[in-house]
Amino acid sequence: MGTTIPAGAEAQAPPSAKTERVGRRWVHRTGSVLIGLGVVLVAYAAVVWFWGDPITALYARHEQHQLSQSFDKELRAWPVAPSGPDPSVALAHVRRDAHRYAGGLENSHPFGRLIIPRLGLSVIVVQGTDWWDDLSKGPGHYTQTTVPGLGRTVAIAGHRTTFGAWFRHIDSIRAGDPIVLQMPYATFRYRVQYHRVVKSDDWSIIRQQGYDRLVLSACHPLYSASHRWVVFAKATFETPRGGPRIAIGTG
Repeated sequence: MGTTIPAGAEAQAPPSAKTERVGRRWVHRTGSVLIGLGVVLVAYAAVVWFWGDPITALYARHEQHQLSQSFDKELRAWPVAPSGPDPSVALAHVRRDAHRYAGGLENSHPFGRLIIPRLGLSVIVVQGTDWWDDLSKGPGHYTQTTVPGLGRTVAIAGHRTTFGAWFRHIDSIRAGDPIVLQMPYATFRYRVQYHRVVKSDDWSIIRQQGYDRLVLSACHPLYSASHRWVVFAKATFETPRGGPRIAIGTG
């Protein structure tokens, strides 16, 4: 005598089969999510590779806005240099102002405005080169060097891939290119001399040369900190605040 099968039972799947189907659905969904995340990560990596990190760039741009407002305020408040037919008087005033400005510098605060036409760059430089406190906001002034106008070396470091990547294309700068460094007390125009690739621990790049020199440095190659790409420039003109442009050297 056969076993009686309840009506509709033939349409019901065993519990194990249901569990298997649910498991397959979750595997499929999880796989789709992982594939989607993978595509996003690859796209993000491509953006960072070709243009720099967009997320840290947003933070840097915000900080730059604040720094620019602070620097422009100090620029407007700085007294105008005395004018006259003798440029040595104005240059002496710049020297005094440079010493005064150097004495009041604070880490993470504005140092000056760097303008590099070749890169289409105009950015506020901060005092200091700490990776987070300073370089996350903009290029940083090496505290081991002085301010422009004192006949010595001024050095500035910048990121190439994160936090604005201000110096990403530093290797595009050519000999003879102009670079401008605006300080509250005067504006300095430099002419690029040459570039050099050095090891990351080579501090000879900030050695004094007996004249106003600007040094720009950034990690090299991209995505590596083993070396630095360094640009050297010599000051050719000083423009005291409110005064005429004065030639101070040749390129």
